[in-house]
Amino acid sequence: MAQSNIEDEELDSASVRLPVSRGLKIEDLADSAGQETSQLFSADALSHAISGSIGGNIAMLAFYPLDQLVIRAQAAGKGKKNKKFKSTWRALHDVIAEEGLSGLYRGLNSTLITLFAANFIYFYAFHLLRLLLNRSKLFQMLKKNLKISQAVINLSIGTIAGGINVCFVQPLWVANARLKLQDSSKPSADHYNGMIDAIIKIRREEGLFKLWAGVSSSLLLCCNPAIQFAVYETIKRFLINRKSKLGKKGLSSLEAFILGAFAKWVATITTYPLQVAQTRLRFGKTSTSSQTGQVVEYNGTLDCLVKIYKYEGKSGLFRGMETKLWHSTLISALMFLTYEKIQRLVGNAIIAKVAKKSKVN
Repeated sequence: MAQSNIEDEELDSASVRLPVSRGLKIEDLADSAGQETSQLFSADALSHAISGSIGGNIAMLAFYPLDQLVIRAQAAGKGKKNKKFKSTWRALHDVIAEEGLSGLYRGLNSTLITLFAANFIYFYAFHLLRLLLNRSKLFQMLKKNLKISQAVINLSIGTIAGGINVCFVQPLWVANARLKLQDSSKPSADHYNGMIDAIIKIRREEGLFKLWAGVSSSLLLCCNPAIQFAVYETIKRFLINRKSKLGKKGLSSLEAFILGAFAKWVATITTYPLQVAQTRLRFGKTSTSSQTGQVVEYNGTLDCLVKIYKYEGKSGLFRGMETKLWHSTLISALMFLTYEKIQRLVGNAIIAKVAKKSKVN
């Protein structure tokens, strides 16, 4: 989906079910081979989890500088030491001029590790839950009687999978934020030396619960796909009804692409203040008030939003959004393009393995 923040709000397209091997699905072959239900679920969900994780890492690696600019803009307060975020290209130029190209890739290793874990858990949970529901006769009866669409079901499952992902991976994202934003001017003894070192130091110096800082905003960000879905479906119905009056049917590929991108942008803009609060809380640092010159402490998501607005104005809640919009669009497009191709390869490999076992048995 995570924002980026791909870990929290850029995984909604996971509801797309991809066929493999000329329409033959993993679960179909597993049934014919007489596999146990638990084996069936783990095999199918595993193929999507591996594909989503690899696809997410490839996309992040390609556009990582944008991710670095977004988190820097979100974490920056309005104090004298913090520069005003002007534009994506200006920020890119400033980082390269002051820190070199390496500044754009700070924290890359920890980001890839965390993102791989987040995508793996999300995709595995999503497809495992959906397979369980598809196998449930009670659920299928309720679905039929209540006339629940598959799109709504996928959206609900995606939200639950997002919540599961947040609960498990939040400590990794907190450590990752610290590694990305740590001050290079400090003595090396005060630096975090990798993911494990960051987690240990945060636990020892700030307490266990600090590893889940910003978890409330992360859980709230699970609503991002719901907003995107609602916008997409509403405009889609309007366009289809309008075209039907002109004797035309459906949306063209270009119209669907533009509509999807627009819906994504609306969802990102709507939830962006939550993403800013999430970054501030994960970073564990404070923003300097431009009015008093004092340090402002944040106590939870709501308090963070209120104080950012109070001391930094509306611009503080949307700092870095321009970069985020490009970041979300490009990463989502490349991630699911890669995901689709890798999933076919992984799915075919699993099918071949199951088929081989069935012949032996």
